[in-house]
Amino acid sequence: MQLKIWHKMIIGIAIPSLIAIMGGILTYGYINDVENRQELVLIADDLKENIFEVRRNEKNFLSYKSKESLGNLRNTVSSLDNSINIAAQTFRMIEKKELSSVKSFINNYLTTIDELYSSYMDEVSITEQVMAESRQLEQLISTEKDVKELTASFILNLRQLETKYMIFRDRESFLSLDKEAAVLKVSRCEKCRPYVDAVNRLFRSYDSIHLMESRIRVIGSELEKIFAEIARSERLKISSFIKMSKRLLIGVLILLCTLGPFFVYRTANYIVAPINKISEITKSIAEGNIDLRATVKDNDETSTLASSFNKMLDHMSLTHKSLEKSTELLTEKQAQLVDSEKRASLGLLVSGVAHELNNPLNNISVTAEIMAEDRQDLSREELKGLNNILMQCERAKNIVDNLLDFARARKSTVMEKLDIVNVLKESFNLVSNQMRINNINLDQNIPGMAVFINANRSKLEQIFVSILTNAIQAMSGSGMLSVGLVPETDDNSVFIQISDTGSGIPEEDIKNIFEPFFTTKPAGKGTGLGLSVCKSLVMEHNGEINVESRLGQGTSFTIKFPLL
Repeated sequence: MQLKIWHKMIIGIAIPSLIAIMGGILTYGYINDVENRQELVLIADDLKENIFEVRRNEKNFLSYKSKESLGNLRNTVSSLDNSINIAAQTFRMIEKKELSSVKSFINNYLTTIDELYSSYMDEVSITEQVMAESRQLEQLISTEKDVKELTASFILNLRQLETKYMIFRDRESFLSLDKEAAVLKVSRCEKCRPYVDAVNRLFRSYDSIHLMESRIRVIGSELEKIFAEIARSERLKISSFIKMSKRLLIGVLILLCTLGPFFVYRTANYIVAPINKISEITKSIAEGNIDLRATVKDNDETSTLASSFNKMLDHMSLTHKSLEKSTELLTEKQAQLVDSEKRASLGLLVSGVAHELNNPLNNISVTAEIMAEDRQDLSREELKGLNNILMQCERAKNIVDNLLDFARARKSTVMEKLDIVNVLKESFNLVSNQMRINNINLDQNIPGMAVFINANRSKLEQIFVSILTNAIQAMSGSGMLSVGLVPETDDNSVFIQISDTGSGIPEEDIKNIFEPFFTTKPAGKGTGLGLSVCKSLVMEHNGEINVESRLGQGTSFTIKFPLL
């Protein structure tokens, strides 16, 4: 939904009004709940009175043990149960879990009082039996002469203790009667056994009745606590509603005093902020910065303006980047063109000079060889001079060959599928004598499998031999030459690294080592064309060559060729 500026103004005014209305509605609802809860408190008090009535009838039942008191107790319990059902179903005062607990207490209560009444009836029967057996003991006094314990005083005392226990049912009377009955247990009077058994049954009956009475009192006490808690909970809820209404009124006033000005401010800010942002961006564009963009948050008039403004800046940015790329490409092509022109001119010059020098060098070399073979009268010094001439001719010829390689006057363009591992090993064979003479150790890290590239065999050998020779010469008679070959299938390339432990190259000279005629060797030891020719040959194979060197630690060349 698109909100216009006047929509936002209406919203800014309407929200504080809605806060006031909602606060009033909620306050009215809480006050209405308080009225309803007052009626629930009255019902809770009635339930509390009902449980008190149950407890009064409970005491009467425990005191009189009659059927009439039992009926009164059951009637009051039934009345309480009906009141609970009304409170739970009509007013929802009691939760389901709590209602289940109350119902369980009431059912248990009713069952227990029925069992207690039945025990009371059994107690009467057992008491009569004890009294009957006691009378039998009185009759035995005159007939059982052999039982010393059956005396008139013993029986009289036993009957008194029996009556005392039936009246008080306390611990003292129980122990006294049990002590006297124990005398009969250990006596040899078999006719006294029924009396002892009857007294024991009376003890057990009294114990059972005592437990059930305790259970009834506990259940009644628990029900009393539950309904007292219900009444207290309802009063607490009324108090909570009143406190909540007060807090709600205060909260509404606070919200009106804070959110009202806040929404007015935010509404004004939503309208003015995008305009200010566009104004700032316009100033930045005037200063040459076109990377800033206006923030588009809402679909109003200002956002439409910001979107159009951003699209204009995007087009300007794309045009600017396109111009930069075109300028970079033009500069790069121009540099390549200048370099090509330089190399072409230098190549033509070198090629012409090299061809012109080849003929006189061949003539000098042939003449010196003929003189050394035909002239038998030459002295040792003269022969030595002729050999020196032949050596210098050979050296000059090598220089001319390097010049021709640099100028590519003798370049072979045949490219074929080659195993670069095999070519590298053949290059080791070509420089093996130099390594042996100069005491150079070779460390090879080359895979045993074939690695194929598209290349010219002689040019690859020329690259490797030139770099290996430079490494041997840099180590001055001893050192370690390390050669590694690693195919990278992810990059679809193969990397060859040739490292030496020689003297290294000064940092300021590294950037110039691939330039023609630049050399770090002493005068007369190098032409400065070897690495320049190597770079040209590597580039012919669509490869790359890089160098890293530390003075006094050695030099490492890394060559990269594309795999087939």
